[in-house]
Amino acid sequence: MSSRDTFRILVTILAVGALIVWTGCGDPDVGSESSTVGGSCSQHSDCDDFCLTDWPGGMCTVLCDDDNDCPLGTACIQEEHGVCLLECREDRDCPGGYECDDEDRRGHSGKRDVCVED
Repeated sequence: MSSRDTFRILVTILAVGALIVWTGCGDPDVGSESSTVGGSCSQHSDCDDFCLTDWPGGMCTVLCDDDNDCPLGTACIQEEHGVCLLECREDRDCPGGYECDDEDRRGHSGKRDVCVED
């Protein structure tokens, strides 16, 4: 085996490994089990920052002024004077009781598709 073949194999292994890490490891601060954004809650102490207690099952969130205050995979929405909500493409991307809808962004113009109460 030539050094060129060895190099190609090494580059392929590294590329596949990077792809697996990139697609398989989301932000641990986001999702239905998260106490940062997306997890269910019944009071603020269930979350790292804030609980939307009047939403179905409650939802942990982070208060924000713009997207820079939010974890990856979330967006700062004007709702509740600025909260980070899970980004989505369709309803099935959202936890039960929530739907994917375009909402006004906070700190930026336009709208963003996020999971909101159904």
